[in-house]
Amino acid sequence: MSLTPNSFETVSYVEPAPPIAAAGVDPAAFGRAIALGLCGAVLGGLLYAGFIQVTNIQIGYLSIAIAFLVAKGMMIGSKGRGGFQYQITAIVLTCAAVAAGNALLLYWHVSKQQPIALSIHNLFVLLSFGVREPFLEFKDSPGGALLGLFILFIGLRAAWRMTSGDPNAVRHPFSR
Repeated sequence: MSLTPNSFETVSYVEPAPPIAAAGVDPAAFGRAIALGLCGAVLGGLLYAGFIQVTNIQIGYLSIAIAFLVAKGMMIGSKGRGGFQYQITAIVLTCAAVAAGNALLLYWHVSKQQPIALSIHNLFVLLSFGVREPFLEFKDSPGGALLGLFILFIGLRAAWRMTSGDPNAVRHPFSR
């Protein structure tokens, strides 16, 4: 392809996209979003573990409630701002809250039989169990484990949408 003098008349120059860090992420708003998202994660993890402890019913829908609390807290903290960094943070906080809820359930179960100290090693073991627990379910009930992971995925998807920053985004977990 050869360039003719007329081809420069149709060329237009576009400003390069700003780097992601400067693309409008307000550090103060993001910090508030993390703080309130963490509050939602703690509340959700406690509700998750408490409900299962009291009722002896383990339902995956609780992970959707955790995702909602995390995403709602983040959106309140950021005053409606969102974006990729908010979405990743919501996913991480939701997964951490579910894992912490599972770890808390194990702690309550074990401490009934004999009290255990909360050392760094014991906390690591508990949290390690909490992360692995959804996959350990495959040993007892593969269908139940798949259903639980699918419902967790629905919750994560809801948190992802809710923290997108899109003004038209759905602000509750049960929609298409």
